Amino acid sequence: MKPKKSLSQNFLINDRAAKKIVDGLNIQEGDTVLEIGAGKGALTTHLLKKAKKVIAVEIDKRLCRNLEQRFFEKDNLVLINENILKLNFENLADKKSHLKVIGNLPYQITSPVLSLLLENRRFIPLSVLMVQKEVAKRICAQPGSRDWSPLSVAVQFYSEVRLLFSLKPTSFFPPPKVESSVIRITFLKGPKVHVADEDFLFTVVRSAFGQRRKIILNSLSASFNLPKKDIGFILDKVKIDPKRRPETLSIREFADLSSALSNLIN
Repeated sequence: MKPKKSLSQNFLINDRAAKKIVDGLNIQEGDTVLEIGAGKGALTTHLLKKAKKVIAVEIDKRLCRNLEQRFFEKDNLVLINENILKLNFENLADKKSHLKVIGNLPYQITSPVLSLLLENRRFIPLSVLMVQKEVAKRICAQPGSRDWSPLSVAVQFYSEVRLLFSLKPTSFFPPPKVESSVIRITFLKGPKVHVADEDFLFTVVRSAFGQRRKIILNSLSASFNLPKKDIGFILDKVKIDPKRRPETLSIREFADLSSALSNLIN
């Protein structure tokens, strides 16, 4: 079956890697697994052996027909021919158990899918995702590294993340032009740091990184159109050196900064 360029299809053909990815999900007896983009069933094969129920979502009708024929005897498979971004997670989640999520994400939908998982994190204890290596580095980055970014803060604010391993393009057909990495996201019961206004926190983070070459004093002054002396006062209040770069700030520091800025602006 010829891959569709419009869907950025790169099928995993490394069965050893497929098993390793599924193992990363730590499936227990009774677990329900949601698979994003089942493709030709490389992961589905191993998921069906371990999970009580596998909900495989695939947008390509051709692939859905192929999966139906391949796994017609498996009564623990629910196949959905739909765009993952249009699904209601609350309807999918069993009242007695949450959804473990797994999938190989095409580059163009990585950000929207991550946002979808964050929005529905109350239904998802654990997720194992294969993404472009550069994206994985940003998700798993730590403060002070060049890869620390708004994406790092957004994901790690609600979860613990871990880079499991990387795969060469030869593990796929057709081989992509970039390497892929597999990450594990363990969602927390609550955010790592309490803030009164989470939306404003992420506004501050995006504003700071919007001009990441500038020191934090200048980037926030420009973004919020506030005098540098006011921003300097706030930074001093939360004990952040005004000459620091945005990529050096921790989640805790961004939280303290957003709370102080919120009081100033409001």
